[in-house]
Amino acid sequence: MCFNSIRIILSPLLLSILLAPVSYGADFFALRARADAGDAKAQYELGRQYDTGEELPQDSEEAVTWYRRAAVNGNSSAQFELGAKYQYGEGGLPKECTEAVTWYRRAAKQGSTQAETNLGFMAHDGECLKKDCSEAVRWFELAARQGNDVAQANLGILYSNGECLKKDYRKALQWLQAAGRQNNATAQQAMGIMYSQGMGVPQSYSEASRWFRQAAEQGDHLAQYDLGTLYLLGKGVTQDYREAARWLLLAAEQGYDKAQNSLGSLYEKGQGVPQDFVSAYLWWNLAAAQGNGDALTSRNAIQGKMTPEQVAEGQRRAAGFGAEEE
Repeated sequence: MCFNSIRIILSPLLLSILLAPVSYGADFFALRARADAGDAKAQYELGRQYDTGEELPQDSEEAVTWYRRAAVNGNSSAQFELGAKYQYGEGGLPKECTEAVTWYRRAAKQGSTQAETNLGFMAHDGECLKKDCSEAVRWFELAARQGNDVAQANLGILYSNGECLKKDYRKALQWLQAAGRQNNATAQQAMGIMYSQGMGVPQSYSEASRWFRQAAEQGDHLAQYDLGTLYLLGKGVTQDYREAARWLLLAAEQGYDKAQNSLGSLYEKGQGVPQDFVSAYLWWNLAAAQGNGDALTSRNAIQGKMTPEQVAEGQRRAAGFGAEEE
């Protein structure tokens, strides 16, 4: 006698769990149950976990699904994330300015400083919004007054440059210091510039080096170049070509042409590094490719001191630099 086999109907959740080659803890089941029940915070958290790939397998499209559910349910963090996905065309979404601005505005209405800051960038750069300095400042100020360090840093830079706002070094320092205390590298680098140039403060290279170092240690390429330059010149720090080369190399490896140009000079002279015309040619070639005129002049000059084999090696290494970066 033949019997039909018993068919078990699996829920979509259980099926996805059985098919996935990972183990899920009890926390996931509880989180998913709350998300399925409509809890916006749980929906956002599930989206975040899929987005980052920290607690769950990374899945940007699944992240968008949960961000959208949470955003529709009014979660401001999810609204911001959904806006960002539309702005940059991530998670299977197209780049869509209207959607990005819509979700940022919804998040900003609830006090999301990240959304306010991004709207400030959009208005400042003319991306997705009409370029409007006053609107950019309005958004930056809203976020800055709530403690957003990125907004504080950018507001400080606008005051120091006199862009969109009347130049005011006192206010620039106020906002840059606020952001710098939150370890914002952009603000720390800008503070270093203000002290090195005496902008609203007594000129102090030692104080400049302190701010540059804080930003440089976080990987800020501009601060790495600035700190390397201080070591090169012996301003605010004891002149040390090895330290100069170390910081300039970090910035040069990030593609900063000014650091590449300075590093080429160190290799040509053998200051802080072994004298090496091929390495000098390499860094000058990379900087020249970005339009650095000084590097172009130096590269052409040193080429006359090199053998054809050395030039070919410098060109090969320069070509490989871009491939390694990719």
